[in-house]
Amino acid sequence: MPSTSTTTSTGTRGPATAVRRAIESIQPIVSMWRDGLTVIALESSQPNRQPEELTLDQAHASAAIEVTESPMQTVPTVDAITKAMPVLILDGDTIIGGAQNRIINISILLKAASTTSIPVSCLEMGRWNSGRRFDASRPVDHSMRRMVAQQVTRSVHEDRTSGEVRYAADQGAIWHEIGERQARSSTHSSTQALHDVYRSEERTLGEMLRAFPMPPGARGIAVGLHNELVGLDLFDSAETMERQWSRLVGSAASALLDRQRAIAAGAAPKPKHRGLHGDALDRMLKRATAAVGKPTVAPSVGLGHDVRFSAPKLVGTALVHYPRAIHVALFRAAV
Repeated sequence: MPSTSTTTSTGTRGPATAVRRAIESIQPIVSMWRDGLTVIALESSQPNRQPEELTLDQAHASAAIEVTESPMQTVPTVDAITKAMPVLILDGDTIIGGAQNRIINISILLKAASTTSIPVSCLEMGRWNSGRRFDASRPVDHSMRRMVAQQVTRSVHEDRTSGEVRYAADQGAIWHEIGERQARSSTHSSTQALHDVYRSEERTLGEMLRAFPMPPGARGIAVGLHNELVGLDLFDSAETMERQWSRLVGSAASALLDRQRAIAAGAAPKPKHRGLHGDALDRMLKRATAAVGKPTVAPSVGLGHDVRFSAPKLVGTALVHYPRAIHVALFRAAV
């Protein structure tokens, strides 16, 4: 895994500045609401980039990437083998098959014609077999993404003392959370797989997706559950946003369904309001702009840099291939 030192000509200031400029460029286009889920389409004042890379789902569909277990199988890493084109993998993307289903811990830009060991976490506990290859699948729900982002950020901060970044999540906590999700959804799985919960939601998710069409020109998406703005994603390319829109809306809708089940079970408080406060997005952006002034910047496992920053009620992550912030993600930090 990469060292925390950043000896490139950009140092730490360049990538952090790219993230700050991206955050400051955000403006809302339109806000949509249904049944407790708010989706805000975002635009950016920065120039739009035509992507030269494939996203993971595109690359998998066209056989432009192979994701396999490492020769010495381990839970926290798998190998990604690209062919003629670079591939963008986003934090929260999942791969199914192999010895166990996994979640990708960070956003990564893989260079073409390369083999890269990428950081992952397990999404099922009761299976570990001789499977080798993975298929690309849907992203995890937004709340699980937030949980992993917070864990990885904490791990990166701790790794600064050792000089090596692992981009590791808390596997025990993830397994515990999957067990809670299965109990709330009355889903029984012999392997305790999170995707079994998602399969039980497919019909409802299809209805939710139709309620949130992507407006032209969107470069980002912010999502709210009941009265909380829980996060946003921003891309430097409208084409990338178009590829990811339905996947991110589905991720948010899955989080809403789990939140509703938790409320019904008494495991989460009832919301105080039906929707977001009018200045919720502004407050999140102001927190992020201030927090990115004290970032942790490290070489990514692929191209570019991983940038992380945090503040009370906020965790931010970004993939920067200088001078552009390819993907910025903000999360409302869980207490």
